[in-house]
Amino acid sequence: SILIQGGIVPTVIIDTAMKDQNVDYWIIGEGEACFPQLLAELEKTKPNLSSINGLAYWENGVSKISLPEGFIKDLDSIPFADYGNLNFIEYGNKVLKYSSGLLPRSFPFAVTITSRGCPYQCIFCAGSTISGTKIRFRSARNILDEIGKLYNAGIREIIFLDDHFLGDHKRAKEIMLGLIERRYKLTWKCVNLMISFLDKEILELMKQSGCYQMTLSVESGSQHVLNKIIKKPVKLTKVPEILEIARKLEFETIANFVIGFPGETWGQIRETFRFAESIDVDLVNFHVATPLPNTELMEICLKEGYLPKGFDYEKQSAAGYSKGLISTAEFVPFELEILRAFEWDRINFSNPERLKAIARIERISEEELAQWRINTRRKCGINVVQ
Repeated sequence: SILIQGGIVPTVIIDTAMKDQNVDYWIIGEGEACFPQLLAELEKTKPNLSSINGLAYWENGVSKISLPEGFIKDLDSIPFADYGNLNFIEYGNKVLKYSSGLLPRSFPFAVTITSRGCPYQCIFCAGSTISGTKIRFRSARNILDEIGKLYNAGIREIIFLDDHFLGDHKRAKEIMLGLIERRYKLTWKCVNLMISFLDKEILELMKQSGCYQMTLSVESGSQHVLNKIIKKPVKLTKVPEILEIARKLEFETIANFVIGFPGETWGQIRETFRFAESIDVDLVNFHVATPLPNTELMEICLKEGYLPKGFDYEKQSAAGYSKGLISTAEFVPFELEILRAFEWDRINFSNPERLKAIARIERISEEELAQWRINTRRKCGINVVQ
């Protein structure tokens, strides 16, 4: 048998990926062109693998790596996913507890991606390395056709996984108006929304077309940290304004934050928790900054010596971004882990209404939620077995 690996790992760290002796071929970058070429060549008596861009393999003990030539420009040219003999409906009825982003309100559900690429340069993210610095959009018609196919197959919720579903307002409106016109009994949501893409008109259309939950990646409660350290274009003054509209429209609301960046002071970290406490959301998530391969954050940490002695990212576990690795003059991992766990508990469960909302969002009972809180406090959320 032949084993082929694609996705984020070979795209970002191909040298590390190629250490896995169980894999025969690695696809770097977007595989929709490379993968069919590889299959076609492997069917030949004398395959010419050197002609394939975006492919890596071993030949007589020598690594052969051919980088991809750019990104796919026309995403509409990519066929819809072929689920083969997968029991699609059974798969779409799985309940993934404790994973609010991938937990639907309506079953069965399916996931899809409508855009690729990111123009922003957030220091903790390798998104631009994986899919480019320019956003490429599938057309509204292409997306509506895919949704129609999924709906006719029995799907009743769509979860959009891309970062910039709303990046093109005209396209986004066409999609939502199309959903309204088709009168599907369908719910949907995005796993990540940029504050700058949201306004009253868009939020109202989202609600009318079946969206019920919004997750905002705010990242920090300090404008200085956002602008000068993380390099993420978020205006904190806009967050309460958007959330007020969302609350009136009865959206479920989730906000994500990250603490522990090099250059961030202890006071700025505390500022993030104060901001998270001040906004009107159902759930706040806190993550400890984790240096991932091929990111500016990793480069900074390696250059300045912020990581543990003998650090090897191949052997480190991100542990759900609850484990700290970075030490500076302002903080050490232990402090971040303790602070994150107890502030998560204090802010999220400040009243009975929020407790009930979080249990609903996470698809767990209040008894399970109580045990989750205990485990998080006692283990700081690290390697907690649900």
